[in-house]
Amino acid sequence: MKKIKIRRANITDVLNLSVLKKQVFISTYAINGIRKDFSEYINTEFTVNNIENAINDKNNIILIAESNRFLVGCAEMCLLSNCPETKDNSPELAILYVFEYFKGKGVGYSLISEVENLVKEKGFSGLWLTVYYLNENAISFYKRQNYKIIGSTFFEMGGNKYENKIMYKRIK
Repeated sequence: MKKIKIRRANITDVLNLSVLKKQVFISTYAINGIRKDFSEYINTEFTVNNIENAINDKNNIILIAESNRFLVGCAEMCLLSNCPETKDNSPELAILYVFEYFKGKGVGYSLISEVENLVKEKGFSGLWLTVYYLNENAISFYKRQNYKIIGSTFFEMGGNKYENKIMYKRIK
Protein backbone atom coordinates (compact mmCIF):
# COMPACT_ATOMS: atom_id res chain seq x y z
CA MET A 1 0.00 0.00 0.00
CA LYS A 2 1.15 3.51 -0.80
CA LYS A 3 1.95 5.93 1.99
CA ILE A 4 -1.03 7.68 3.58
CA LYS A 5 -1.07 11.44 3.05
CA ILE A 6 -3.07 13.61 5.45
CA ARG A 7 -4.16 17.09 4.39
CA ARG A 8 -6.86 19.68 5.05
CA ALA A 9 -10.01 19.18 3.00
CA ASN A 10 -10.91 21.74 0.39
CA ILE A 11 -13.90 22.45 -1.82
CA THR A 12 -12.71 20.04 -4.53
CA ASP A 13 -13.11 17.19 -1.99
CA VAL A 14 -16.82 17.64 -1.20
CA LEU A 15 -18.27 15.08 -3.62
CA ASN A 16 -15.82 12.35 -2.57
CA LEU A 17 -16.36 13.18 1.10
CA SER A 18 -20.11 12.87 0.61
CA VAL A 19 -19.75 9.39 -0.86
CA LEU A 20 -17.20 8.26 1.75
CA LYS A 21 -19.35 9.45 4.65
CA LYS A 22 -22.42 7.67 3.29
CA GLN A 23 -20.52 4.41 2.75
CA VAL A 24 -18.91 4.38 6.19
CA PHE A 25 -22.10 5.43 7.99
CA ILE A 26 -24.08 2.63 6.37
CA SER A 27 -21.42 -0.04 6.98
CA THR A 28 -21.04 1.06 10.61
CA TYR A 29 -24.60 1.70 11.73
CA ALA A 30 -26.92 -0.26 9.43
CA ILE A 31 -25.85 -3.58 10.94
CA ASN A 32 -29.38 -4.97 10.61
CA GLY A 33 -29.98 -3.52 7.14
CA ILE A 34 -31.30 -0.24 5.76
CA ARG A 35 -34.31 1.50 7.26
CA LYS A 36 -36.07 4.69 6.31
CA ASP A 37 -34.46 6.67 9.15
CA PHE A 38 -30.99 5.69 7.88
CA SER A 39 -31.81 6.57 4.28
CA GLU A 40 -33.31 9.92 5.20
CA TYR A 41 -30.39 10.76 7.49
CA ILE A 42 -27.60 10.02 5.04
CA ASN A 43 -29.38 11.75 2.17
CA THR A 44 -29.95 14.94 4.18
CA GLU A 45 -26.82 14.99 6.37
CA PHE A 46 -24.05 14.03 3.94
CA THR A 47 -24.92 16.41 1.12
CA VAL A 48 -22.36 18.26 -0.94
CA ASN A 49 -23.79 21.55 0.38
CA ASN A 50 -23.49 20.51 4.06
CA ILE A 51 -19.92 19.32 3.55
CA GLU A 52 -18.97 22.50 1.71
CA ASN A 53 -20.41 24.55 4.59
CA ALA A 54 -18.43 22.47 7.11
CA ILE A 55 -15.19 22.99 5.17
CA ASN A 56 -15.82 26.76 5.11
CA ASP A 57 -16.70 26.90 8.84
CA LYS A 58 -13.69 28.30 10.74
CA ASN A 59 -14.77 26.31 13.82
CA ASN A 60 -14.35 22.98 11.99
CA ILE A 61 -11.22 21.26 10.80
CA ILE A 62 -11.69 18.53 8.23
CA LEU A 63 -8.76 16.34 7.34
CA ILE A 64 -8.66 13.78 4.60
CA ALA A 65 -6.46 10.74 4.18
CA GLU A 66 -5.32 9.83 0.70
CA SER A 67 -3.56 6.82 -0.72
CA ASN A 68 -2.24 7.18 -4.25
CA ARG A 69 -4.42 10.32 -4.59
CA PHE A 70 -7.61 8.40 -3.68
CA LEU A 71 -9.71 9.46 -0.68
CA VAL A 72 -9.58 6.65 1.91
CA GLY A 73 -10.59 8.39 5.14
CA CYS A 74 -11.54 11.63 6.86
CA ALA A 75 -11.64 13.22 10.28
CA GLU A 76 -13.69 16.19 11.40
CA MET A 77 -12.95 18.14 14.55
CA CYS A 78 -15.39 20.71 15.96
CA LEU A 79 -13.51 23.33 17.94
CA LEU A 80 -16.60 24.82 19.62
CA SER A 81 -18.17 21.69 21.03
CA ASN A 82 -18.77 20.98 24.69
CA CYS A 83 -18.28 17.52 26.11
CA PRO A 84 -21.30 16.64 28.25
CA GLU A 85 -19.08 14.86 30.81
CA THR A 86 -16.05 17.15 31.32
CA LYS A 87 -15.60 20.75 32.32
CA ASP A 88 -12.40 21.48 30.38
CA ASN A 89 -12.14 23.26 27.05
CA SER A 90 -11.91 20.35 24.62
CA PRO A 91 -12.91 20.04 20.96
CA GLU A 92 -14.89 17.09 19.64
CA LEU A 93 -13.67 14.54 17.15
CA ALA A 94 -17.06 14.46 15.43
CA ILE A 95 -16.09 12.10 12.61
CA LEU A 96 -13.32 9.60 12.02
CA TYR A 97 -14.30 7.57 8.98
CA VAL A 98 -12.13 5.09 7.11
CA PHE A 99 -13.14 3.44 3.84
CA GLU A 100 -13.88 -0.23 4.59
CA TYR A 101 -11.04 -1.67 2.48
CA PHE A 102 -8.47 0.49 4.30
CA LYS A 103 -9.45 -0.39 7.87
CA GLY A 104 -6.54 -1.86 9.81
CA LYS A 105 -3.96 -0.28 7.49
CA GLY A 106 -2.99 2.75 9.55
CA VAL A 107 -5.42 5.28 8.08
CA GLY A 108 -7.38 5.84 11.30
CA TYR A 109 -4.17 6.07 13.31
CA SER A 110 -2.71 8.62 10.87
CA LEU A 111 -5.86 10.74 11.04
CA ILE A 112 -6.25 10.68 14.82
CA SER A 113 -2.55 11.43 15.30
CA GLU A 114 -2.86 14.52 13.12
CA VAL A 115 -6.03 15.62 14.93
CA GLU A 116 -4.28 15.25 18.29
CA ASN A 117 -1.33 17.30 16.98
CA LEU A 118 -3.75 20.06 16.01
CA VAL A 119 -5.36 19.89 19.46
CA LYS A 120 -1.92 20.45 21.02
CA GLU A 121 -1.03 23.27 18.61
CA LYS A 122 -4.27 25.08 19.38
CA GLY A 123 -3.68 24.79 23.15
CA PHE A 124 -6.61 22.56 24.07
CA SER A 125 -6.34 20.18 27.01
CA GLY A 126 -8.19 17.18 25.60
CA LEU A 127 -10.26 15.64 22.86
CA TRP A 128 -13.60 13.86 23.14
CA LEU A 129 -15.79 11.80 20.84
CA THR A 130 -18.83 9.58 20.78
CA VAL A 131 -18.94 6.07 19.37
CA TYR A 132 -21.84 3.69 18.81
CA TYR A 133 -21.90 1.29 21.76
CA LEU A 134 -22.06 -1.78 19.48
CA ASN A 135 -19.08 -0.65 17.38
CA GLU A 136 -16.56 -2.82 19.20
CA ASN A 137 -13.85 -2.31 16.58
CA ALA A 138 -13.97 1.46 16.96
CA ILE A 139 -14.12 1.31 20.77
CA SER A 140 -11.10 -1.00 20.77
CA PHE A 141 -9.24 1.31 18.37
CA TYR A 142 -9.86 4.37 20.57
CA LYS A 143 -8.85 2.48 23.70
CA ARG A 144 -5.55 1.58 22.01
CA GLN A 145 -5.06 5.33 21.48
CA ASN A 146 -5.61 5.86 25.25
CA TYR A 147 -9.17 7.17 25.09
CA LYS A 148 -11.33 6.29 28.09
CA ILE A 149 -15.07 5.76 28.26
CA ILE A 150 -16.42 8.50 30.53
CA GLY A 151 -20.16 8.30 29.93
CA SER A 152 -23.03 7.65 27.54
CA THR A 153 -25.27 9.71 25.32
CA PHE A 154 -27.89 9.05 22.68
CA PHE A 155 -27.89 9.85 18.98
CA GLU A 156 -31.38 10.52 17.67
CA MET A 157 -32.34 9.69 14.12
CA GLY A 158 -35.82 9.43 12.68
CA GLY A 159 -37.44 9.27 16.10
CA ASN A 160 -35.16 6.43 17.22
CA LYS A 161 -32.43 6.70 19.85
CA TYR A 162 -29.07 4.95 19.53
CA GLU A 163 -26.72 4.64 22.49
CA ASN A 164 -23.22 6.04 22.10
CA LYS A 165 -20.29 5.93 24.46
CA ILE A 166 -18.50 9.18 25.25
CA MET A 167 -14.72 8.77 25.15
CA TYR A 168 -12.08 11.26 26.20
CA LYS A 169 -8.32 11.67 26.08
CA ARG A 170 -6.27 14.29 27.89
CA ILE A 171 -3.81 15.80 25.44
CA LYS A 172 -0.53 16.98 26.89
